[in-house]
Amino acid sequence: MKQKEKFLLFLGIGILAISKAYAAQPEGSNRSPMVQTVQQNLVRIQGRVFDSQGEPIIGATVREKDTSNGVVTDMEGKFTLRVSTTGKLQISYVGYSTQELSIGSQRTFQITLKEDTELLDEVVVVGYGAVRKSDLTGAVASVSTKDLLKSGKTDAVGAMQGVLPGVQIQRANNKPGGEYNILIRGLNTINGSTAPLIVVDGVPGASLSNLNPDDIEKIDILKDASSTAIYGSRATNGVVMVTTKRGQAGKVKIDYSGYAGFRKYTNMPDMMSGEEYVQLAREAARAGNNNEYKDDSEIFTPSELKAIKDGNYFDWVDAVSSPAFMTNHTISATGGNEMASYALSAGYYYEDGMLNPQEYSRYNLRAVVDVHPNKYIDFGINMYGTHSVRDTGNSDLLQDAFRLRPTYHPVDLVTGEEMWSYSNGQYNAITTQKNELNKTKKYNLLSNIYLNIKPIKNLSLKTTFSPNINLEEIGQYRGKYTKANKGQNKATSNYAKNSYVDWVWDNQVTYNFQKNEHRLDVTGVFSMQQTQDETLKGIGNGLSYNSLWYNLAGGADSNSSSSGFTKTNLMSYLARANYVYKNKYFVTASIRFDGSSKLAEGNKWGAFSSAALAWRISEENFMKNLSWLSNLKLRLSFGQTGNDNVSAYQTQGTISGAKYYSFGTNDVIGYVPNNLRNLELGWERTTEYNIGLDFGFLDNRISGSIEYYNRLTDDLIMNKTLPVTLGYSSVKANVGSVRNKGFEAIINSENIRTKDFSWTTSLNFAYNKNSIVDLQYKEDLTSRGPSFAGMSGDYSNLWIIGQPIDINYNLVTIGVWQLNEAEEAAKYGCRPGQYKVLDLNEDGIIDDKDRVIDGKRTPDWTGGMTNSFTYKDFDLSFQLAFQTGAKARNQFYVSYALENNNQNFNNLRKDYWTPENPTNESAQPSNMGTYRDKAGPWGNTKSAMTHTMFSSNFLKMSYITLGYTFRQTLLKKINIRGLL
Repeated sequence: MKQKEKFLLFLGIGILAISKAYAAQPEGSNRSPMVQTVQQNLVRIQGRVFDSQGEPIIGATVREKDTSNGVVTDMEGKFTLRVSTTGKLQISYVGYSTQELSIGSQRTFQITLKEDTELLDEVVVVGYGAVRKSDLTGAVASVSTKDLLKSGKTDAVGAMQGVLPGVQIQRANNKPGGEYNILIRGLNTINGSTAPLIVVDGVPGASLSNLNPDDIEKIDILKDASSTAIYGSRATNGVVMVTTKRGQAGKVKIDYSGYAGFRKYTNMPDMMSGEEYVQLAREAARAGNNNEYKDDSEIFTPSELKAIKDGNYFDWVDAVSSPAFMTNHTISATGGNEMASYALSAGYYYEDGMLNPQEYSRYNLRAVVDVHPNKYIDFGINMYGTHSVRDTGNSDLLQDAFRLRPTYHPVDLVTGEEMWSYSNGQYNAITTQKNELNKTKKYNLLSNIYLNIKPIKNLSLKTTFSPNINLEEIGQYRGKYTKANKGQNKATSNYAKNSYVDWVWDNQVTYNFQKNEHRLDVTGVFSMQQTQDETLKGIGNGLSYNSLWYNLAGGADSNSSSSGFTKTNLMSYLARANYVYKNKYFVTASIRFDGSSKLAEGNKWGAFSSAALAWRISEENFMKNLSWLSNLKLRLSFGQTGNDNVSAYQTQGTISGAKYYSFGTNDVIGYVPNNLRNLELGWERTTEYNIGLDFGFLDNRISGSIEYYNRLTDDLIMNKTLPVTLGYSSVKANVGSVRNKGFEAIINSENIRTKDFSWTTSLNFAYNKNSIVDLQYKEDLTSRGPSFAGMSGDYSNLWIIGQPIDINYNLVTIGVWQLNEAEEAAKYGCRPGQYKVLDLNEDGIIDDKDRVIDGKRTPDWTGGMTNSFTYKDFDLSFQLAFQTGAKARNQFYVSYALENNNQNFNNLRKDYWTPENPTNESAQPSNMGTYRDKAGPWGNTKSAMTHTMFSSNFLKMSYITLGYTFRQTLLKKINIRGLL
């Protein structure tokens, strides 16, 4: 632009700003004649805005079209505005279609807004921008804040469980503050992480557990490689895009939401009663005494004998647990005008543990400011701060409570002495509960600062700097009277401080072009990311008093410290183009170049591309006459993503700590290599094809989508087996490939819609098949047993080509040897009462060749259904979730159902074998079988038998919520906008 043109441009902006300033002056001020003439053309209008049910809408925006002149409706839906008689009114509100009215001579308006049922206009966040759902070419699933909060859950991840097809969510543990595992479209890697990339307001690498669901506007999950390829190396496992709430122009709106409730254990294991356990102990002692009963005095202590005599049994689980209180509170304020908008919020969440001293508390503070000084510049800042404190208490407490005999008491029933330890390594759970703390404090600041410049029409230049700072303090204290210290050692403690600082700097250019029936959006991005971890840990042993972890040097026995440092970098270039013709033909293409510092020289850079096509069939002329068809769109996509799934410095090689060697009078420090370097380690690559069909019928009262995908991950980063002569057993290398393929479907229906009653249903389900395609190291497995006939793979790791990654491999339990089978049992080194195992190859020996592939740990089918009802001011919602096709080892069964029981543990209620009760359900106590203690390649055979496997299929009610929304006519007198 020439200097003269720049001068005229800035002069025009200045004149416009001065004119606005004069126009804003109160009446009677010294205005120019021109401004007064404009003012004389303004008239005062008033009106009310209602919804389809005749209820006033609070906070609807009423403005003069193409101007900044506007207001929002009050508590009664009323508004007053001065406008030009030649202008038009534009009325809008979230969830309703925008309406326009000519002003003319009309001065009073009664306006009814209609709900926006055109789902195709929904905006979907796809990374470095957003598109209308009608323009979408990839596989994206979305959930809104309304759906998140409907469940009543205070964790954003937990609220998504069973809502989105192809997205499997499981809680890692049930302790307060326990996080969730998210799996999108199956297992993509063998050794690496399967967690998706989390992007919060454009900041990658965030944690969903830090977010308050009340602060979330929407979550979009990018599932196919065409959608995720825009994030390249970090997107192999899918991308979760989180958009938080922002301010809107209008009056200040104050919102509060609160929740309080209680949790308690449900579906508790069915443990034996006191009498049942006593008989179990007698039978266990009998099994080791030639099936002759022993006297109770040889089995039980004097205190236990008194408990048995009096029928006085102790419930240890009840003693250490109690119902837990939980509560959540959020207050927020939003507002702004045409020049700037803001959103502020503060949240508090507390969850007590059902086992003391477990507890979790989280504090959230959020501030968002978006400034629009003129049409050329936008800038703003988004800061989200979280502080949480989590105490997980004694790690073995519940296990110990289940295991303790009901004949044990906290005090000796004979002497009255407080009991600390019992026979065979059992300890008083009430005492250990009080003497161990495991506390973690976290401080997180997630933020971004952006500047967006629009120098010319349709061109946008945006730079965003996004720091993500995490500080963590971990303290552990174990007193003398804990299971770890066994009442013999003094207290021990350790303290660690970890800092994780991640920043991303994105520089983005976007150009939008539209002419006639053509639309083109082009985006280019240059991005840099740096991640830095620092750790410091101190350990103190032999503490003489309870100083927790604040006096490690006070350890009388020893104290030590360690530290660590890690830094990685990622640089990226990407380009994406979206082309639309006649709003019915869509093309999307992208390419991204990623360079990772974690990979080897010469292999650091990888290129990842994608392309997608979509055809809006319902917009074709030959479909226009089908009045029942609202939408029909076919999508086809292809894409590649990468994964640098390796720890920092892996390609550089690492060395062990210092070793001291003496040469005469001199000490020399030496180091030993920990691993072999691989100077050819490169990217793990995932290629995916996706076919999708979006549909809508009867004015979209029935809508949904169907997806089919086929995903292949090549060059898996995993351990490559090496000859033992090299001195190392393995090295990280690009070996092997894994395939996931399946389909997904979601159907939304508005079953009933009347003035007083409505009923909507959302049903989703997904199927996934996972299999290993190739491995670097593989052998013919036929000799390994009949179940592997014709197969090949890595037997030592149980990776079998053609089989899922996570198969189970077990001996087959076919019952219990009976008294009349003693001779046959003896051929296998067994006797009556022991488990009978299938001799698969009929060679007279039970060994690993008799194992079979016994299902897998991830499900074939997942899904859920949500139903929502409204009747006048009442609403009811419930959700079901299910999974099927998975089988997992029940470790609780292994630990508490006779497998580990030699009469000193309480036990699950079981029908076990005795000479008088020849059942096939469970073997004789303390007489499980000769293979029970045989060590195999994957652990003890006792936990590798089919009777320890259980189906993990379920159909559960995720939530039921009942609500009531107070009518605004009842609230306006106390100036409350809404209450539900």
